[in-house]
Amino acid sequence: MLEFLTQSLPLAIAMFLATAMFSLGLDLSIGQIVEPLRNRRLIAVSLLANVVLVPLAALGLAAVIPMDRALRVGFLLYAFAAGVESGPKFVQLAKGNAAFAVGLLALMIVITVVFVPMAISLVVPDAHVARGKVLLKLLLVVALPIGIGLYLKSRHAVLAARLGAVMHRLATILLFVVFVQLVYVNYDEILAVPSGALLAGLLLFAIAFAVGYGLGGPARADRRALAIMTFARNASISMMIAGQVFAHDPGVLVMITVMTTLSIVLTVLAAVGFSRSPA
Repeated sequence: MLEFLTQSLPLAIAMFLATAMFSLGLDLSIGQIVEPLRNRRLIAVSLLANVVLVPLAALGLAAVIPMDRALRVGFLLYAFAAGVESGPKFVQLAKGNAAFAVGLLALMIVITVVFVPMAISLVVPDAHVARGKVLLKLLLVVALPIGIGLYLKSRHAVLAARLGAVMHRLATILLFVVFVQLVYVNYDEILAVPSGALLAGLLLFAIAFAVGYGLGGPARADRRALAIMTFARNASISMMIAGQVFAHDPGVLVMITVMTTLSIVLTVLAAVGFSRSPA
């Protein structure tokens, strides 16, 4: 049973991401996604938060808090990977600016694919990241589902509305399944992670959330969107890179899994907390 759940975890994550992206596409239009990106100040502070401040905070925490090499590499790899695919869905649940989150996601993923291999090369000079596999995965589970949803929304609005209600429920169910499966599969490894590494992860999330919310500007919906999109990092890209580059060192993937589990818990709590107050 454990072996089956372990082997099927990547498929479960991909199914959730594809479903979540499809449901978002059914709710939005291209104009809604593009419009927030015209706010140059918001885009500038989003890039500052995700590409500069959070990675610097991670480097500082990794330098101050003792952890072994594998956990340190996993911690930094997770922190460097901005643009979590499920972020817009959580932003929507939190009554944030989901359209801005989708536009920011597209921008962050492009930057991540370019930035992370360079950053990892600095931390681990002999590492090599296959960008082609990362891009193919993103096209299949993120870009394609959103594109199909946007097309149906623009051409078949009634069908999109009916599908949207079903896909939202399905995405919520799959999120629960992924969370339970992730914790169950990695339960022993999570418990074995030293308290110092856990503290580094929690501090990184707190700093990233505060940075995103503080730089989000006067609109509450924008602050919520940037807070969630900043502190929740791209686990799937970091896991993919860990499997390709650090397959010989399982501690890297364990740390990313711990960070991912913490991220899901904290993101759900943030979304539920935000959803109880108006945007």
